[in-house]
Amino acid sequence: MTTNPKPFRILSTLAVRNVLKKITPEIEHTIGRPIEIDYGATMQLCERIRSGSRGDIVLAVASAIDELAGEDFLRPGSRVDLVSSDVGMAVKKGAHAPNISTVEALKATLLATPSIVMSKQGASGLYFASLIKRLGIENEVLAKATILAEGLTGEPVARGEAVLAVQQMSELMQVSGIDIFAKLPAAAQQSTIFSLGVFKESTEDKAIAQIIALMRTPAVTEVIRAQGLDPL
Repeated sequence: MTTNPKPFRILSTLAVRNVLKKITPEIEHTIGRPIEIDYGATMQLCERIRSGSRGDIVLAVASAIDELAGEDFLRPGSRVDLVSSDVGMAVKKGAHAPNISTVEALKATLLATPSIVMSKQGASGLYFASLIKRLGIENEVLAKATILAEGLTGEPVARGEAVLAVQQMSELMQVSGIDIFAKLPAAAQQSTIFSLGVFKESTEDKAIAQIIALMRTPAVTEVIRAQGLDPL
């Protein structure tokens, strides 16, 4: 009697969820066993790991991978940069798209927009919070902002509960019923690198090497670009 193979376990940021969903069959075929994925914002993943969650690999913001390695949860030197992502904005499908083509236009739009949804623990939310502070409009924006502890900011906008969503382009692309009208202007943009790190307890070196190689193939890099990310 044969037993089912132990799943290969991944903890992953929401930013690459659509990519992983599309390539799960190929990953499982390549490594010869099922994968199990637990999704969350980077800060949530870090909290779960510090509270005892484990897997074989974690996909998260590069700086978080470095922190977790420094805290002895991940193998030192195991970080592999996979993709980068820009922050974008979206409105409800068919709604007027405001102008954010320059920093001044972005600032004016943020002040004029009656309601905004941002994330609390994702890379985009942390950056956006620092951006509005730098622009000198922190109090005005936060007074009308819905801050999601988890999930996709485009969903409340699609339901008509808010006017403007701010999040990574790849996360906005996971929501139907919205129009992603622009990325933040270059002078206000931050590209976030998402990386792979290996848990110290993992013994799956062969499967990890196969997954990293798979992420570099032309077919997968095409999927990555189609989901609003840039392969590295």
